[in-house]
Amino acid sequence: MYSNQDMHHIQKEIILSLASISPQRFSELQPPRIPNNTFSYHLKRLVDFGYVLHDPVMGYTATRKALKLVQFRHEHKTARPTSPAVISILHVTNEIGEVLILNRSKQPFIDYFGLPSGLIHKGEAIEQAAERELKEKTGIDATGKLQFAGTLDFQYLEKDSADIFVHAIAFIYHYDHGNSTLPERTTEYGYLSWSGLTREKILPEVRKVHELVQQPPTLTSVSFDEPV
Repeated sequence: MYSNQDMHHIQKEIILSLASISPQRFSELQPPRIPNNTFSYHLKRLVDFGYVLHDPVMGYTATRKALKLVQFRHEHKTARPTSPAVISILHVTNEIGEVLILNRSKQPFIDYFGLPSGLIHKGEAIEQAAERELKEKTGIDATGKLQFAGTLDFQYLEKDSADIFVHAIAFIYHYDHGNSTLPERTTEYGYLSWSGLTREKILPEVRKVHELVQQPPTLTSVSFDEPV
């Protein structure tokens, strides 16, 4: 098996495309600038090495192995992370206690419900990163109004093998949005809506964060079964 560093740029582009939208047919995946035989060769390599599954009817799908390469990717790099992602997570509530959740349109866990979150950038203060992520993901400007609610060290593990898919250290911030209007809407990150957290496909980290916000700030470590 070759390493990610040896992976051809065409193969990386295929994985990134399928990580965003799966399944896709050959004609949907192939960029116009790449000849048929060249693209077929690289796609077959990905299938042979377990990064892509091929169904004759549905088309090509990124496997869990491929998704691990692109989790929390930054600037379209596909380097596999060797340390936990350091992120901020935003817990936003309205006047009746509902939580603002995001039906994710990006990896990891497309189509699952999560909380607004994102990587802390180099040079950013932690609270500054949380304010930026809240504004980017929801349009809410809460500069100087966030409440620190604790730190969550969490992992998502494959149930049978205990292989780590996601490992993140999250600084949690709470914001009471009150009764201000915030229409449910679709963004580039997914669909935003208020929830009493009773829906299906809510990521377990959401309920854990909701639980932690009710307590004095603390450091908590937990492992979750990886969503299938």
